[in-house]
Amino acid sequence: MLFGNSPNIPRLPDKRQLVGEDNWRPYKHEILFAVQSKGLMGYIDGTIPRPGTYPGQIYPPAQLQTPLFSLTPCLEEWEARLVAGAIVSNITDPVGLGVDETKRASDIWQALIKRFEKRDEQRIHLADTNL
Repeated sequence: MLFGNSPNIPRLPDKRQLVGEDNWRPYKHEILFAVQSKGLMGYIDGTIPRPGTYPGQIYPPAQLQTPLFSLTPCLEEWEARLVAGAIVSNITDPVGLGVDETKRASDIWQALIKRFEKRDEQRIHLADTNL
């Protein structure tokens, strides 16, 4: 991913930023759309793994930049954390929601899904029970 052409971290309007379970669905939709439109879903679904470190002879400086939509970015580009930044910077209070900003984008995303979509399953069960 050439840094000169790297995508900007999308900033959602305040009403679309994640506050809690009440606006999880619109937030999820916006983040997934933004990440998909940049061709970076592999960071959310974990299919773009962390590259290893390479000695200079094996990984020459001419290859330090990779194409924008590369599935095999160099370590520096992978660590730029564009997708993790998009997820976390669009949460009103990441600490309050228990988001660990040091994790990989896919780990942060899975933690959010586990937290908010499990509650959706509970709501469905309660609604079915009340019928």
